Amino acid sequence: MSATAPGSRLTLRPGGPAREFSVTLRNGNTRSYRHVLLAFQMESTPGGSAHPGYILERWDQATGTWRPATLRIANDTLPYAFHEGGTPLAKNEVTTHRYRLRAATGAPSGPNPILISLIDTDTDARVFYASLPQSTLE
Repeated sequence: MSATAPGSRLTLRPGGPAREFSVTLRNGNTRSYRHVLLAFQMESTPGGSAHPGYILERWDQATGTWRPATLRIANDTLPYAFHEGGTPLAKNEVTTHRYRLRAATGAPSGPNPILISLIDTDTDARVFYASLPQSTLE
């Protein structure tokens, strides 16, 4: 799994435009997965408080529209057993998913990477993880 953004990082401005990034899954494993799910999290923002001022969306290729995606803001990891759903990932399959992130007006400034986990919801286990550098400017 890899996450990429133009310039290798996301730089946001509160109230500014969304910035796109992609997550590519490469299953070179010895088996297929029945249900995998991408889970996104940011730590509580600088200053120590959680701020709901970030909007994550995923590109739905079937409808040609951006759809809301879940972005958890917390300092702890949600137990993998709490994740449900997911889609199949066949052996040797490669898929790329497009996302965009926006900082709402009032979002605090500072660095706060996006932590991305690939969860196998059938076994309640994290298959892989990555992070993408992100900074919100004043």
